[in-house]
Amino acid sequence: MPQKNYSAAQRRQLIIEKLRDGDGAIHVEELSLGFGVSVATVRRDLDRLDRDGLITRTYGGAVLGNVRAEQSLREREVSHAAAKDAIARAAASLVEPGSTVFLDAGTTTGRLSYYLAQIPGLTVLTNGLNALNVFAESDTDVQAIALGGMLRRTNQAMTGSIAETVVRSVYADVAFLGTDCVDAARGISSRTLEQNNLKRLMSAQARRTVILRTLPSSTQTGGRIGRC
Repeated sequence: MPQKNYSAAQRRQLIIEKLRDGDGAIHVEELSLGFGVSVATVRRDLDRLDRDGLITRTYGGAVLGNVRAEQSLREREVSHAAAKDAIARAAASLVEPGSTVFLDAGTTTGRLSYYLAQIPGLTVLTNGLNALNVFAESDTDVQAIALGGMLRRTNQAMTGSIAETVVRSVYADVAFLGTDCVDAARGISSRTLEQNNLKRLMSAQARRTVILRTLPSSTQTGGRIGRC
């Protein structure tokens, strides 16, 4: 994208074309560099396109078209259940008895809690209510610690300063994270800033980070890392 003095209307049209010609996602920094304008200007362009219903704003960028309203945890639990279970079993095989684990909120990570409950001597710190319920009902010696914080009802996750303070006080062997998308250069991204902050902090406080994600468009029983 050659740098020149585009009008706002021209920039917005080029953004749509770039989304259509690419993989359907774009980042603010990329557009700022390509157009030779400030990040704030690009954000205004994206906000206008979002209001017009042509794109959907995401954390740090945008995707083409309208994205369906976020599904509840219960809705997502029954979606691609076989793939999520396969991912969870594979993830559990990475955990040694006696380990300390960060377990992110989510459906695939929630499924992982069933397998973690079978591993002796674990300490699991989680912000997911579904995982906490699994540990509460299991007859094992897993020490489950709730991170606390503000409850986000849609995905039953606890986030915020309280959860972050607890995470900062621990160094874990492994962090299992769920995410809405993964970008090789920019890392993981979720729907809220609070969730992103907690995920990055979990990763920073763990010796190893494992991202668990299925692709909605996949028809196979396995999972993989997806792109934003």
